[in-house]
Amino acid sequence: MRRGALIVAAVFAVTVTPAFAQPLPSEQQVYDLLPLQNPRDDAWYAAPDNLGELSNGQIVRTRDIQSYALGIPIPVAARQILYRSSNSRGRPLVTATTVLTPGIPWLGSPRPLVSFQEAIDSLAPVCNPSYTLRAGTFKEIAVIQYFLEQGMAVSIPDFDGQHNFWLTPAEGHMVLDGLRAARSDPTLGLADSGIGLYGYSGGGSASTWAAELHATYAPELPILGVAAGGVPSEKRAIVEVGVRPELNLTSWGVWTMLLALSREFPDVVNLNELVNDEGLEILRDLEDRCVYTIGATGTLKQVVNYLKDPAALQGPRLIALLDETTPGRDGNAPRMPLLMWHSTTDEILPYESTVGPLVDRYCRTGADLRYLPIPLSEHFIAAVTGIPAAMGWLSLQLRGGPTLPRTC
Repeated sequence: MRRGALIVAAVFAVTVTPAFAQPLPSEQQVYDLLPLQNPRDDAWYAAPDNLGELSNGQIVRTRDIQSYALGIPIPVAARQILYRSSNSRGRPLVTATTVLTPGIPWLGSPRPLVSFQEAIDSLAPVCNPSYTLRAGTFKEIAVIQYFLEQGMAVSIPDFDGQHNFWLTPAEGHMVLDGLRAARSDPTLGLADSGIGLYGYSGGGSASTWAAELHATYAPELPILGVAAGGVPSEKRAIVEVGVRPELNLTSWGVWTMLLALSREFPDVVNLNELVNDEGLEILRDLEDRCVYTIGATGTLKQVVNYLKDPAALQGPRLIALLDETTPGRDGNAPRMPLLMWHSTTDEILPYESTVGPLVDRYCRTGADLRYLPIPLSEHFIAAVTGIPAAMGWLSLQLRGGPTLPRTC
């Protein structure tokens, strides 16, 4: 049976399963029906014994693959690179990027390289782009086609790593190291390429972290522009909104943040101390899910109802960690041209509390920023309506064109 038919059959099986009769089936259960090895069992993803001796961005191994969109082969060259990077505390790790190169020639300059950060927002390795591009379920394929159709190469990193960290500085490390790896692979011919970054929501977080850390972490990379929309910046505000007792659309994000933070910062986030036994069962159920069923499951279970102590999320160490994982807090700001956009009526990440303060901080620290408000929209609509402006602006930067006036 062809891959697309398997996916359709699997989605149908999930759809007809009574959601309240048993736990909602996970994406992992769907992928188990595919003839594709789980990244946890795929030796290609294994870290080398000498990982600590490698430099950030150094290539561990590569492979050429076929990428798909719902079972249809994507007609571009696709190369996967496993490389060394580091988490937020500088500890070494390996992760992957998938570099797509179209057959369209690029004349007059080196072919530009776009690092496209998908809104992964997930907790299992099968949710990462290096897997979903092979499975045919990469959900933002319609966006990257615009770069590919122009003849640009696109690097799509697994910027949450194999353990799926989320919304932390480690995302910036993995984006920047993925670009180092792509430019150093001699078969790709991208050593002299100018670079652009693009991402929305969770992808906007990774793009923002990469832009902010660029000057200190990877200053040799020629990043010409960054387009980041719907950025989930203020972690304290996200938690405060997400633990409100009424049904709200952000509670799934708090469940995901807690589990992801416990993986990267186990010395600070102890889930056994924060949530009760029923809450731990929910977290165990979520740990192998992707964003779709995390949202469906987590939105229906308000975090505040499963805390051991209503003030558990206000502890000083956790608050300090939330601040540490909020961009712009240390006075740093991106120095390359940066375009940000956000819905003025975002129901998941209200502008006033979750990205507005970041815009203000960047303005105070002299960022080369232009901000685009998206009216008459919400979080997901703004992802789409912001595409023409963000795509056009970033493409212009990569072609050496003029930028827009600064917001501040």
